Amino acid sequence: MALPTASTSQTSAIINPYLAQLQRMYGSFDPNRVQTRRRSYYSFVAYPAAGQSTFSFFGQTIGTSNRQLTNIQRSGHLDNPLIVKSFRTRYYITSQNNAAWAGTDISTLYSDIVNGFFQVGVLRMIISSKEWMQIPSPFQMAPAAYGIPRLYTADMQTGNVGRGPYAYPGQAGKGAAYLVDPQFLIGSDQNFMISIEFPSGLVPVIGTTVVASDTTLYIGVEFDGIEIRPLQ
Repeated sequence: MALPTASTSQTSAIINPYLAQLQRMYGSFDPNRVQTRRRSYYSFVAYPAAGQSTFSFFGQTIGTSNRQLTNIQRSGHLDNPLIVKSFRTRYYITSQNNAAWAGTDISTLYSDIVNGFFQVGVLRMIISSKEWMQIPSPFQMAPAAYGIPRLYTADMQTGNVGRGPYAYPGQAGKGAAYLVDPQFLIGSDQNFMISIEFPSGLVPVIGTTVVASDTTLYIGVEFDGIEIRPLQ
């Protein structure tokens, strides 16, 4: 389903604060020949059980990866100019082979959320070789913001066995995303890079039973905003 686009008058009001910047970027820019719509970009990379000092996002493209891991067409570049409004971090596991929750640190990601890599790290965004923003503890400050990840298996929901613990990696609800203020513009010709770094050292996965040799833990970054594209 196509994303809704703004009317001509709405588009003019949205891009007016960025018109001078767009004209500098592209030489000439006619606001009457473009339209705006909401657009999100995302990128996931594998988090090894031993940890890693730096994770770089938006380097892989759909052509070298798949749509589960990214929706970017050109490495480090957007399809069209984007007014960035918010950031989120995400994570998922390819599969979980635990028959039941054993109540130990290694059997769920609960310990990682409350005492592991979810608590640390620094997200950095570089645009055209200039650092634009930093977010400390990004999994807490820029959480997934789509609800509570309940960390228990189906076996724990039946019978007389109690459920395993669940955890909040930041507030639940859409409003918990990291809102960019003031918002800023990324041009389609500008190279950008987003990384999550762990400057204090490697942070191994605590829930090693969940992230086993036959499963993969992925962490991701998503940013959302208003895309400015040619009138269609």
